Amino acid sequence: MEALKKFITHYKAGDIIYKIGDIQTDFYILNKGKVQLRNDNSGQILLTLTKGDFFGEESLNNDQKAIYTVEVIEDADMIKIPYISLTEMLKQTPDIALKVLKKLSEKHIKIQTVLMDLPIPAPVAKEKADAKEVKKEDQTSEKISTDIKAYLIIQRSNRLVQLTKAQTFLGRRDYTTGFVPDIDLTDEDEEKYISRKHSKIQFKDGKFYLSEEPGAINGTFLNGNKLQTGVKHELHAEDEVTLCHLNIIFKV
Repeated sequence: MEALKKFITHYKAGDIIYKIGDIQTDFYILNKGKVQLRNDNSGQILLTLTKGDFFGEESLNNDQKAIYTVEVIEDADMIKIPYISLTEMLKQTPDIALKVLKKLSEKHIKIQTVLMDLPIPAPVAKEKADAKEVKKEDQTSEKISTDIKAYLIIQRSNRLVQLTKAQTFLGRRDYTTGFVPDIDLTDEDEEKYISRKHSKIQFKDGKFYLSEEPGAINGTFLNGNKLQTGVKHELHAEDEVTLCHLNIIFKV
């Protein structure tokens, strides 16, 4: 401790030692007072540290950004050790390195416990986001006349979907890019064989046409016949469309 006295720094309650995202270059040991570690993004208090505790272990990695904000909540004296001095100290005194490692493990367990106790967000927000994606996708194609009645019956779920657009994509949603096809077959395709944008139904000159999209895998079939990618085939009442393994009946 005598050797470390030169590193002691005084802080007042309310002082911010560093904020989340700051580049961390120093290691701190609390000699007196209290600090709080918090996540500014959520406002969550992760941990309160007192005498003998430490923080700033991010400084052991070059250009490492702080993963939480540290605020003094009670006047404090801290031993502030620059990265270079800390590494030399750990090399020369293995016992200190072992104690630091043990304390670090205890602190991270406490933080993980706090995070695990946080309530799981309700799926409402995601459902709203999905609805927005569907609405956005719905605006990308011209509508066909309401006098024209055409439907698809997805046999696995017995779901009936009306065709209302001049261009309708069939496939699975992509949670990474946010793409949602016009007819989302994610729930029916539990095996995930169908491509994100697998096939397309077009309405032109009073007729409906089916084609397979570029990049689709596992095949698109019309009445048992495999389609070539990009080639349009006219659809007729009671035609059976198969995407990989999923059978769909075309109705007019």
